[in-house]
Amino acid sequence: MKTLKQVWAALLLLVLWAGSVPAHAALAIIVHPSNNLSGISADEAADIYLAKAGVFSNGKRAIPVDQAASSPVRKKFYSAVIKKDDSTLKVYWSKLMFTGKANPPREFGDDAAVKSWVAGNPDAIGYVDGKFVDSSVKVLLIIP
Repeated sequence: MKTLKQVWAALLLLVLWAGSVPAHAALAIIVHPSNNLSGISADEAADIYLAKAGVFSNGKRAIPVDQAASSPVRKKFYSAVIKKDDSTLKVYWSKLMFTGKANPPREFGDDAAVKSWVAGNPDAIGYVDGKFVDSSVKVLLIIP
């Protein structure tokens, strides 16, 4: 009987623990629905976001947009896709801006603002929390 109580107690603790673990939503790299790409690699997205490429692999112009610097989605995107920290990026963009070669992506406030801008601009590429994706945008890559 004591063993059965221990099993129930362990199950209860497991359920309580599982309920307290925060959900980690996937990140979606999105474009306008008219873009004929069926996908993009993380390296291709990084090249676009670092101004190393100004076009998608289909030759279509690519205009990247960022979320606000304080956004957790942006932090996840830069960690998983760009693989550079904030200080390294500041130095990177300072060099490009000083030499007149490129500017960082235009910044929007949050998932809704990025999705809205991408939905209205055929050349746009952005990233949002996966729960914000709907038919107004096309998903090219999911980052778990």
